Amino acid sequence: MSSTRARYSAVDGAIDPLPDYAPSGGEFDEVIAPDGSVRPHWREFLDGFAALPEAERDRARGMAARLLRENSVTYVAQGDPEHRDRPWQLDLFPLLIEPSEWKAIEAGLIQRADLLNRILGDLYGPQTLLKAGKLPPSLVFGNPQFLNPCHGIAVPQNVHLHLLAFDIARAPDGRWWVLSDRTQAPSGAGYALENRLVASNSLPGLFAASNVQRLASFFARFSEHFLSLSRHDDPLAVLLSPGPGRTTYFEHAYLARYLGYSVVEGSDLTVRDDRLFLKTIDGLKPVDLVMRRVESEYCDPLELRTDSLLGVPGLVQAARTGQVVVANALGSGLVESDAFLSFLPGLCRHLLDEELKMPGVASWWCGQPQERAYVLDNLDRLIVRNVTMPKTILGPGQDRFIGAELSAAEREALRGRIGREGHKFIGQEPVALSTTPVWLDGQGLRPAHMTLRVYVAATADGYKVMPGGLTRVSEASISQAPLLEQSNISKDSWVLSDEPVDTFSLLTAPHNALRLRRGSRDLPSRTADNLFWLGRYAERCEGTVRLLRSLLTRLHGESDLAAHPVALDRLVKLLVAQEHLSQRRARQAVAGGMGAVEAALGRVLFGRDTPDGLVSILGNVRRTANLVRERLSEDTWQILMELVETVEVSGPGDSLNVDEALQLLDRMIRNQAALNGMIMENMTRAYSWRFLDLGRRLERIRHMVRLIRNLAGRGDPEATGSLGLLLELADSTMTYRTRYKAVPRLVAALDLLMADETNPRSVLFQLNAFETHMSELPSDSSEAIISPIQRIATELHATLRLADMEALAGQSRRDKREKLERLTHKLEEGVKELADLIARTYFSHSMPQHVSGPQWVEMPS
Repeated sequence: MSSTRARYSAVDGAIDPLPDYAPSGGEFDEVIAPDGSVRPHWREFLDGFAALPEAERDRARGMAARLLRENSVTYVAQGDPEHRDRPWQLDLFPLLIEPSEWKAIEAGLIQRADLLNRILGDLYGPQTLLKAGKLPPSLVFGNPQFLNPCHGIAVPQNVHLHLLAFDIARAPDGRWWVLSDRTQAPSGAGYALENRLVASNSLPGLFAASNVQRLASFFARFSEHFLSLSRHDDPLAVLLSPGPGRTTYFEHAYLARYLGYSVVEGSDLTVRDDRLFLKTIDGLKPVDLVMRRVESEYCDPLELRTDSLLGVPGLVQAARTGQVVVANALGSGLVESDAFLSFLPGLCRHLLDEELKMPGVASWWCGQPQERAYVLDNLDRLIVRNVTMPKTILGPGQDRFIGAELSAAEREALRGRIGREGHKFIGQEPVALSTTPVWLDGQGLRPAHMTLRVYVAATADGYKVMPGGLTRVSEASISQAPLLEQSNISKDSWVLSDEPVDTFSLLTAPHNALRLRRGSRDLPSRTADNLFWLGRYAERCEGTVRLLRSLLTRLHGESDLAAHPVALDRLVKLLVAQEHLSQRRARQAVAGGMGAVEAALGRVLFGRDTPDGLVSILGNVRRTANLVRERLSEDTWQILMELVETVEVSGPGDSLNVDEALQLLDRMIRNQAALNGMIMENMTRAYSWRFLDLGRRLERIRHMVRLIRNLAGRGDPEATGSLGLLLELADSTMTYRTRYKAVPRLVAALDLLMADETNPRSVLFQLNAFETHMSELPSDSSEAIISPIQRIATELHATLRLADMEALAGQSRRDKREKLERLTHKLEEGVKELADLIARTYFSHSMPQHVSGPQWVEMPS
């Protein structure tokens, strides 16, 4: 045992909580003091942690991993061309900050937020700082984040920065330093909130005993103040997102759901007569407040970047006339530039008559001769950044250079760039980061370097700091801030309290009168489109799973099936009918016999390169669910993720194991049943539910008529067993047996599956549900004639009700039932027409228009 550990045990008489933890010398460690003792505010937590049995620790880690997986907490790695979702990594061992130290952090960051807000107000207003020589004009006008069209725009209560963040770190002497200011649209607050929820649920005893300050009231105060800026009662607030596939789209949906805002994209909004509107299925709805996650310059292709596909033409004018409040204000990314760092101490004295309470990293802007000369003379030890590069989610811009790691040739090339374009570069002193324990599987506790992102929000009482933040730790022996930008391991940050903590829960703020409602009519057209397709894909998934299960059961349940090519051909044709196999592959499978058919089923089940296979369908379910995540409850979301991950977790072996495949398909059927139950029993009967269910109903008709045509359209389905398979695939075997107590007969089966209004699987049942939904959706009541959708639905409904089942079951010529085939084709074509008409009526105006030009690369934070 080291002297440090012995000293701790001797003083406290406790189990050594950190037996293998050995911080390196010369750096500040958050837990261990320079004399080897444990810092006082850590002792109670460490005692509790040391007392946890190993089984309890394993349970906590397992729960954390499960919660992150179930909640699909992901991010997209910066620069990943495939925009793949990666799992968020949370180290359960928290960062603890004592109350007195936190008060100093709060005071410093509130002062800094106020200062940056005043600087923005001046630079986009009277520009007295430029006139007085406090800032060089080239620093402002040479910065691409200074947006001239935004100059002169008045903002409510002079608040430009509604939510901002600061990346801070502790130097070896124990002082906190600001590494970076985040004023554009800071990311990570949602991840910090998720970290808190996971950590507090995984280590509930330690969390409760530590008296940790809560986070919910911070978001409540931010939202209450933001909503109060609207000129209208009951304002409509939206979160403007660049869309899925971006680095932090998970957080956009997460925060929107938590705050009660709608997630929208630029194509969901339009400006009319200087007023911003949301395109909904019920017409245009005025938008009062926009919390943007899109960089300012991309927000309006009319006045800002003309090649942007992400913004709303006219948004700047709407803000200029005061018709909409944008947070943060357009152009606020200007002071995010690290070029301002070296000027902040003087600006603080000039504007606030105070010294900066929390210093920034020593920086030299190369746009000034003396500072440029200093940077060039010390290029071998400084860190150089291009301040015109946008900042990424968790770190400054991509274009940065660590002088000590450059070759002589690289250093000379950089020297030339600084000489030619000095205003684009700053030099900074390297910052040696403090260390804190990380708790990794199989490795115990080890020291890792860390930074902390802290969030500040404008409230009715001025700026307030979120008591905690997003702590990031290094994956390896990284001691400098620039390299830590590449890490994706985070921690929860526990700010301790000397007083009882509030247990505030985020509820509707009472700043104005609450108007009672029944449902919400503010459903964006794009969201309705995605819900419609989520319903279609979810139903397609169920149909596919039932089909695969039945086919696998028959392949291995009938010993002589391999000797009957006709029977094999009948089963394979079902896969062709549902577009899971091409005609060519189907012929190859039948010709190859039992083994080839089994291999074909395996490809449909597990094949990742099969366009219409189960994996592809599940991918579409996941994709559309991600697009409407804020519209789904947590339970519904978890059931959906269990469903889509079933095949991913199981995966194929070297060959198809039929027993395991059947167990997997049974599990998927149960998940699908749970999902259907959540949709039918837990979703309010608002537009969201109606479009989701509309998709399900149309897809079920499509699936059912294809089954009927292929299993009952020719030959003798009663003798071949096709009729029994048809009833099984329609989940109607028990109903038939209970009703008729006889072997399946075609006329009765057709009536049950096509025209029985009491059977939830019948075609007529789906048409009835479709017409009910359409009667509740918005329509032009001034029209004297029925709409095309109503006309087609009414025609299909009448045709099916008038159909003679005896006539449909009768054979005509060539062993075919031509009347049945014509009816099923008419129903399938009708479904296609209805889907197209719904899209044109409710969804088409939400599609973005194509604008040529370079594409936006990545959303800065």
